[in-house]
Amino acid sequence: MKTKLMILTFSLGALLSEWIQMILDNKHQFFAILFVVILDTLFGIAKAFKLGNFETQKTFKAVFMLAAFWLLLATVLTIEKGFPLASFLSEAILLPIILFQLISALKNIQLLGLIENDLLNKITKNIDKHKEV
Repeated sequence: MKTKLMILTFSLGALLSEWIQMILDNKHQFFAILFVVILDTLFGIAKAFKLGNFETQKTFKAVFMLAAFWLLLATVLTIEKGFPLASFLSEAILLPIILFQLISALKNIQLLGLIENDLLNKITKNIDKHKEV
């Protein structure tokens, strides 16, 4: 029993160290996701206070989104490491997520009245059309 426990412990340690190394090698991607989620969340909270419809549950949604995006990135990076021909996955899957987070942050900034831009108005109107479908 002791031998099996040692083998299991060493195996899990090896897997965990490999995963931690992968995270450290790609830390900038994890930071990028962190910053766009925080940016969108901060301006979303400010907008909610301005409009008087702040809800704590919606605020905690950012924590779940961050965890989900990080797990998605870790999964995609693991796939890329195992299958070198799939090296495009992190860009193909995560760049649209990052772009939508940035656009959402821009929309919140605009709704706060911090920026005024006709092009941004057109973009946000088109985004709202796609959200309603």
